[in-house]
Amino acid sequence: MNKLYALIFGLGLISQVSEAQFDCSGGRYYQDVFPTFTLTSDVTYGEAINVNGNLQSLELDIYQPEGDTLSQRPLLILAHGGSFVFGSKTGLDVVSLCSKFVKLGYVVVSIEYRLGFGGLPSVSSATQAVYRGTSDMKAAIRFFRKSAGEGNPYKINPDYIFTGGVSAGAFTALHAAYIDEESEIPAEIDPVAFGGVEGNSGNPGFSSNTRAVVNLCGAIGDTSWINVGDVPNISMHGTNDPTVPYATDLITVLGFDLLTVDGSASIAQRMNNLGIPHEFISWQGADHVPFVSDANYQDSVYQFVVPFLGDLLGCDPTSTSAVEQTAKFELFPNPAKDVLYFQCNELLSEILLIDIAGRTMKQEKSPTAKSGSVDLSDMPAGIYLFQTITLSGERIVRKVIVE
Repeated sequence: MNKLYALIFGLGLISQVSEAQFDCSGGRYYQDVFPTFTLTSDVTYGEAINVNGNLQSLELDIYQPEGDTLSQRPLLILAHGGSFVFGSKTGLDVVSLCSKFVKLGYVVVSIEYRLGFGGLPSVSSATQAVYRGTSDMKAAIRFFRKSAGEGNPYKINPDYIFTGGVSAGAFTALHAAYIDEESEIPAEIDPVAFGGVEGNSGNPGFSSNTRAVVNLCGAIGDTSWINVGDVPNISMHGTNDPTVPYATDLITVLGFDLLTVDGSASIAQRMNNLGIPHEFISWQGADHVPFVSDANYQDSVYQFVVPFLGDLLGCDPTSTSAVEQTAKFELFPNPAKDVLYFQCNELLSEILLIDIAGRTMKQEKSPTAKSGSVDLSDMPAGIYLFQTITLSGERIVRKVIVE
């Protein structure tokens, strides 16, 4: 396999940790089965001393699928971006994600966390800013586990809490997931003042463990904090990101050179070396958080994060469609180099090959064939989605690696 794609894509690994825990029928967790949702805003989940030395109340917004009758639903907690200086739980970067994933059947939460450096950014103040956000993310996780034991008003499954974020928010999710030992607390952090590994933002006595991390253009202070047995993640990052390093490099905030951090490519390398299930979508030539303003990249986020989380729920995408699944489909070889072959027991009305930025690279409108091939000789190496629709309306999607 091409060295790059051996690094960025652990095909088959995720299935090793899947457990069938959820009813995924009717398209749930893969399709927009709930057209509307309810929003509960400004729920207090904790409090902590902020950068100005004041006690700050911490709040979050809760998105729930309207009309949902399930009493145990997976929870996705997200944090906004903004370089730990600005941004909010109602920012477009997170609201767009919350509004999408709630329609799939998740309970989705957007949290606020403490912002600010307390003066000019420095190595010490930047590290402390990240750690405050990390502590707040952990407190939010604990809040929901606590609520689950107190009548479970938000109808979550406390064993299936996923976390993630955008840019700085992804920093908080990554650090919350992988700083789990006292020895991993950075030297700039006073363990007593900051509350140790768990932080002191509220809800003590409950687990802050997450099931997996969705990292959208974030980084971690040191990949050595990721160890065998740690949770999976999916990372998505532009190769030309000038804000958060794509791999390992110096990060700059407000014009100040601060820390050397490990971006998504370095995280993926560490996960790959340790054999931890993960996926890494590398957006070639893309800037920072391109999905916020570009619909193609938004599609890319959903096309890959949706099945990543679905796998962890134990869902089989071939059994979740609202259309009865009757087609038997094969796609080979995978990885492929020059030619990709497909075979189905039903006639196919359309074939698409879509890149990770959501762009259609190849399209055949009406092949009306049960088998055939796709010429890949002019395709750049990378990860693609092969999508086809049968004449009966059944949609089939498969991931493909082109070497």
